[in-house]
Amino acid sequence: MSLSSELAAAIEDEDLQLRRPRKLPTQTQQSEKSKEITAIQRMVSACSGSFITSLVVTPFDVVRIRVQQQEVMSNFECCAQAASSLSSSASTSSKFATSASTAPATASTLQSSPPGVFWLDHHYCESAERCPRITSTFQGMSVISRNEGLTTLWRGLSLTLFMAVPSNIIYFTGYEYIRDRSPIKGEMLNPLLCGSFARTMAATVVAPVELLKTRLQSIPSEVRHDQPKSQILKNLLRDLGSSVQSRGIGSMFTGLKITLWRDVPFSGIYWSCYELFKDRFGSALKVDFSASNQDDWKVFTASFFSGSMAGIIAAFFTNPFDVGKTRLQIATEEKPHTKKSMFSFLRQIYRNEGIGALYSGFGPRVMKIAPSCAIMISSYEIGKKIFKDKM
Repeated sequence: MSLSSELAAAIEDEDLQLRRPRKLPTQTQQSEKSKEITAIQRMVSACSGSFITSLVVTPFDVVRIRVQQQEVMSNFECCAQAASSLSSSASTSSKFATSASTAPATASTLQSSPPGVFWLDHHYCESAERCPRITSTFQGMSVISRNEGLTTLWRGLSLTLFMAVPSNIIYFTGYEYIRDRSPIKGEMLNPLLCGSFARTMAATVVAPVELLKTRLQSIPSEVRHDQPKSQILKNLLRDLGSSVQSRGIGSMFTGLKITLWRDVPFSGIYWSCYELFKDRFGSALKVDFSASNQDDWKVFTASFFSGSMAGIIAAFFTNPFDVGKTRLQIATEEKPHTKKSMFSFLRQIYRNEGIGALYSGFGPRVMKIAPSCAIMISSYEIGKKIFKDKM
């Protein structure tokens, strides 16, 4: 009998209620469950899947950002046209912000919210000859690799890895630490609150790197032909430094508020669904995650499918916040715009562009999140199992 048939038969035999009576554990099972791996071992387990996950999902992340960005530039056929329009009206400043007095053509042409994107400055987009509209995930990958080179799909990978290590350590280790010590009871409420709190901590710590990564991935082409490719990152770091000097340290956390509006509900929904699915698949495969000496394939299968399904559900409910986050982080800096509340910002997008704009990039985002969540959580669970088996 196939694995899918075994799963279906086992799940069908179970009562579909969320809470099910459990058998009292034997003395041997109690002694196994009393084994606790250390915080360092949890951290190593959390990092084990970061490299593979980042390598697999970075192209989807690049396409997602480009799709969400092109809605802002809907009136342009290509970024070269936009760069030409800007260069005729703006100064050669290296700052992200382009004021209305120095770039009237851009302000009048880009009629959306936010009003523009920072890389329209000539030192980012002078060599952009073609960047046709992206209509689907794989068409976007084909367009980007054909016009800008295959490596562009992995732009920002080093920043992703640099960000993933501390983020995953705080997120996964912090979640389980808080969950196991939380006074809150309930199979759904406890993981929802603990997951939300853990994500708040993780997102805040890596916010400056996330800002830099998003802006790096949003630029459609390399810099001018007479400059090395590494210059694009130097320009970003220089401009970020100028922004800190003029606007303060808070500029490094641009988009954090709406990032939290995306990630905190995502984590709450994700962990609630994951714990539920893990319990169901675990019961179907007769695997106890809290005990040692479990079959590797059962632990991997239950956690892989549970993480994937939970990630898809969470992604659906939080995609509007992801659109808002991307737009804020690539936007030209304008004081009137930054004073708007998050809901006012999303409401303006909905009013001007429709509900579809709030779900732009959902396809590549799901194709990124499903394997990302599945690989990361299964690697984490397998890593914990390895350490537990050695105890």
